[in-house]
Amino acid sequence: MLHSPLGHQNLNQKFKLCDPIDPSGTKRNDISNLYETLANNFAEVVQYNKDNRQSSKTKNYTIDTICNILVNESRGIPVDRLAEVNNLLLQANDEKCLDYKYSKMIDELRNISWNSVMAQGGRQWFYQTCTEFGFFQTSTARPNLFSETFPVDFFIQQCTDAFGPRYNIHLLEKGVERTNLLYGGLHLSVTNVVYVHGTIDPWHALGITNSSNIQAPSIYINGTAHCADMYPASVDDLPQLKLAREQIGKLISKWLE
Repeated sequence: MLHSPLGHQNLNQKFKLCDPIDPSGTKRNDISNLYETLANNFAEVVQYNKDNRQSSKTKNYTIDTICNILVNESRGIPVDRLAEVNNLLLQANDEKCLDYKYSKMIDELRNISWNSVMAQGGRQWFYQTCTEFGFFQTSTARPNLFSETFPVDFFIQQCTDAFGPRYNIHLLEKGVERTNLLYGGLHLSVTNVVYVHGTIDPWHALGITNSSNIQAPSIYINGTAHCADMYPASVDDLPQLKLAREQIGKLISKWLE
């Protein structure tokens, strides 16, 4: 559909794109950003799956919600089902169209006004990924769902375009090495710390889920997502989440004695 004017028109309509796809086919960053934006629909739902976020507009949409749409052939061909997921989340977030233009995203990242959307933390976090962490969510991860549409190089290009030419792969590699050297990587020398992760949270891949240090134990909660233990409790919480909160409370109380 990306290789013909008619295909472009169909994509524009199905996914409610804010800007039509450029017919010249030369703006590859736009296409990469479109794919990444669609992938982020899945990332957000998985990351916050069934978390008790009180103010979230998408808290009622879970992995089950998305999967039920994607596997239901009565809803149309696969691209129609993907579009339905996208449009469902657009509506939930009160957005009229899908903004995927690369230049617009970079302009937002460059905006240093306190009134900007990125002032809430987006620009700061992205700066850290470009200088300290890396760990970009790329299409080259396994299993491969989005081909090579937004590889690591695509994110390095964003770092350069947003912050300047010195923010390249070499700066990032040195920054990641320095971060691990300063903080110890997965071998932190700390006490009175509890590492809490959920098995569904994609970020657990960077965390400590098994610790032999009794002064810095880990709690790995089966079936929960990102920061589930930090949200308000609910009567619908999993038993293992309730138990984890109790364990965390006892540890902190002990350390404060």
